[in-house]
Amino acid sequence: MNRILILDNSIDHGVYQPLEHWKPLLLFPFDSFRVSAGEMPGSLDPYSHVIVTGSEASVLGDLDWILAEEELLRLAVGMGKVILGSCFGHQMIARSLFGKETVRRMKEPEIGWSRIRIIRGDSLVGRAGQYVHTFLLHFDEVCGLPKQEATVLARSARCRVQAFKLRQRPVWGIQAHPEIGIVEGLRLLGSLLENDEHRRRYLARAERSCPRDSGWIVPLMRAFQQSQSSAKVSESDPPVEG
Repeated sequence: MNRILILDNSIDHGVYQPLEHWKPLLLFPFDSFRVSAGEMPGSLDPYSHVIVTGSEASVLGDLDWILAEEELLRLAVGMGKVILGSCFGHQMIARSLFGKETVRRMKEPEIGWSRIRIIRGDSLVGRAGQYVHTFLLHFDEVCGLPKQEATVLARSARCRVQAFKLRQRPVWGIQAHPEIGIVEGLRLLGSLLENDEHRRRYLARAERSCPRDSGWIVPLMRAFQQSQSSAKVSESDPPVEG
């Protein structure tokens, strides 16, 4: 039976509550654990799918909960779970599997609604050559993925790795926040403007930009939840004769 595990990486629920954005999109029962507060599932066995959320934290930190989540993600991938990481979650998948050198600080953050180009067709992200508009809010990015193990699926003008998929595994990273709609995005930017004086000039510029959302999240989440774990796929394959 399908069941979704949500790894909630949010720091301040007064500003950012990822579960509220993901919950309306879920077709299966789910459990959520606040990993950033030290909550962890006792076992991955009950779960077919895993969603790794965004965070106000930087993926470049070596906090205890980030290191613990690294281990959990490596285990989930090894068990063949269907995994989707968004923003910080996208970066955490890269860091967990390929090392800290595959994430870095951006010269200029990407905040607001941006155009993303699909460069390689995929069941989740869509057809090659397609452009989608969606919400982004990140200061770090994924870089230097090993080509033999991961395929880059999308990019934007400022970020070369907007999406990737592991080869031979149902594991995707999406840099954007397609789960955050226009109203929610404006509300989040407004909350951050009140609480983050250091980044205010970037946030204010994004708040003044014209929002545009292609609804990318709808086909993306449908495809994600229809995906089977690699363990189930291998079990269902007929035996090779000869």
